[in-house]
Parts: sequence; C-alpha cells; structure tokens
Amino acid sequence: MKITRLSTAVIEANYDWVLVRLDAAGGLFGIGEAYMGPGLTAILREMAPLVCGMSAEDPELIVRRLRACVIHAGPGVAWHAIAGIETACLDLLGKALKLPVAKLLGGRYRDSVRVYADCHAGDALDSLSPMLQPRQLHWLGGAPAAEAAISLKHHGWDKHESTLPPVSAYSERAGQMAARGFTALKFDADIPTPYPTDEYDRSLSRREIEFVVERLSAVRSAIGSAVDLAVDCHWNYNTGDAAKLIKALEPLDLLWVEDPIPPESIADMAALQAGTALTLATGENHYQPIDFRRLLGEGGLRILAPDVQKVGLFAAKEIGRMADTHAAALALHNISSPVGFAAAAHAAAAIPNCLTLEWHGASVPFFNELLCDGPYIENGRIQVGDRPGLGIELNLDVANKYRKLSEPFFE
Repeated sequence: MKITRLSTAVIEANYDWVLVRLDAAGGLFGIGEAYMGPGLTAILREMAPLVCGMSAEDPELIVRRLRACVIHAGPGVAWHAIAGIETACLDLLGKALKLPVAKLLGGRYRDSVRVYADCHAGDALDSLSPMLQPRQLHWLGGAPAAEAAISLKHHGWDKHESTLPPVSAYSERAGQMAARGFTALKFDADIPTPYPTDEYDRSLSRREIEFVVERLSAVRSAIGSAVDLAVDCHWNYNTGDAAKLIKALEPLDLLWVEDPIPPESIADMAALQAGTALTLATGENHYQPIDFRRLLGEGGLRILAPDVQKVGLFAAKEIGRMADTHAAALALHNISSPVGFAAAAHAAAAIPNCLTLEWHGASVPFFNELLCDGPYIENGRIQVGDRPGLGIELNLDVANKYRKLSEPFFE
C-alpha cells in the first residue's frame, strides 16, 4: 500500500495544530498531528518526496529512514514532523487492516484512558504562535487573544498587578473542572506574580513562593482529597529555589511536580527527587529512549511525561516498557488538537503503566467540533474503541473555518 501524497493543514487554536495527511492508492488516507514548531510545515514538505512511494505497511522503516535523513537537524522540530507522519501512517494502516491503532501497538490494556485537565485561572483563550508569542486570531475578528506582553518572566507574561487573577479564580476554575468529572487536574506554579525578580536568573523570592502556594492551596481546598492535583513549573527555576518551592508544596500532597528545573539537568533533578517525598516528573522536552533511560536510572524519576507528537507512538511504547522495569509510570504530555489527542489515547491504552493523559483544550471553543463523531472526554476519561485507525473523522468545514490562513489546507 504505497503512499502517494503528503499534505498538511494548520489549525489556529491555543497553539498551532499541525495536521498531516497521507494518501494511498485506492482512496484510503490517514491523518496525524505533529507538535508545533517554527518552520514545521516547510520541513514536512521537504520530507514528502521521501515518504511518497514508501509502503504504509512499514511505519517503523519510514520513521527510521526519516530520522537518518535529519540526523544533522534533530531531534527537535524535524522529529515533530516525523511523529506526525508516523501517526498518519498508522491511521492509514489501521484503516486498511480494519484494526485500531492501539491493536497495531500491541493491544489495549484498558478500554478508556484517564485524562487530566491542564487548567488556568479563568477560561479565556490565550493563543501563542510557534515562537510562543501572544497573537491575534483571525476567527476572533482580529481581537487580541492575549494581553500585550510587558516583560517575560518564567513561563508566562507578567501583567500589571491589577490584572492578575485573584485566589478565588483558581478555586473556581478547579471546582468547575472537578464538576465536569475530572479526577486529576494540573495548574501552573510559574504564574505571573506582583513580586517579579530577575527575568533570566531562574530565581524565586520568598514572596513569590508564598503567592504561588496561596493559589495552589486554594485549588486543593476546592477539590478536596478526591481529585488529584499536579503542578507544572515549565523548567523555570534554579535548583536551590526549586527545592524551596517543592518543600512549600509538600503539604498539598501533589500527584507530581513537573519540570522544576531545565530538562537537561538530570543530576540536579535526581538531587531534588531525593530531597522530597513528592514525585517529580519530566519528559516533554526529551526525544530519544536513551534520554528517558537516563531519567530513570540517573535521575531516579518515578513519572515520565513524553509527548507522543514529539517522540512518536512506537517510541512512547518503548519508553513505557523501560519505565515499567523501574516500576515507574507515564503521564503523557499533550497540547494537541483532537487528532493528536486521539493518537495519544491509543498509545495510553497500549501502555500498561500509563497513569494518565493530558488535555490542554478546555479553553478552545471548537475542540469538540473538530471531529465529526468523537471520541470525546466523558467524566474525565476518553474511550478507545474498535474503529479502524485512530477511529476519528475530521470535520473539514470546522477545520477550514479555524485554519491558519498563511498555510495550505491539504492542498
């Protein structure tokens, strides 16, 4: 079953959702999603001549060949492109064999996957470009999707103190998501505060820590002990101040603390993990299985968080196997559209030690409209059924409405 065509479309949402379509002779096609990044669609166009003519029955061969061709440029955005191609190939192969992707990965350990909701105070849509800059969305009539940046601080954009969400905004949002049936939530620790320190030295003042802990404590009070709470730091702190923050968060009995320091600091991550009873997690900025082996062995990590749209489905399964030998779990990172979300759900179903899967689309008003018929999140879980491939059908009218106007639309 030879691949005859590779095409792309980009949907503008909270991020760029880059969709990849592979066509084969006879009218079958597969769809996948690649993690965003500058120049991504140009890379996909460069890869198209290499993919066309190959057989969709050889997805691992396609991945290995493409990675060899970008050895000078990867991992990184080039691997994002390959992951999107791999997913589309598996969707195509699954349709041809009338098997769901989870079966192609070795079979399902569960029929539904627990989803954790990535939350922010309030429900406004903040949209970021591939360079992580606030942008305007054409489908909002040109209205700004986020307030103008004043200064870069940690993961977010510091705003004037009067615009910072109050404590009540955090507890209200947590209560809303718990009421929707989610049994696990994640909130950011690296939020803008009225006590900014240096933009670049990764420091945290005592007042900043108190400001953050106050808001996260309100979340814990709102959801009680029945809902798990994780916290994300987005690699923004130095080791000493990260240790202080983690110590201050210990009474909240967190599911995990994610990326307190830069991803390459494995030895320092090991020191942080050894110094706390809380579980630390990392992985979304790692690509190769050997990276995750080091996180397990040298870092002593108990939870790994690879992103399927970066590492690919086969690698996610391999990472899960490695983690299982250390009695560690996977919590799959995910900021994708429903296409990438469905792909990650198939991976999560096929990995025995997958704890949960991230959902980052709560503020996207058309998230559930992008597919013609689910699967949708219900009571904090997503079903992984027996439909062939990813089991989804893209609503082309909705996709076209929210497309990125500067990019081709499956042309």
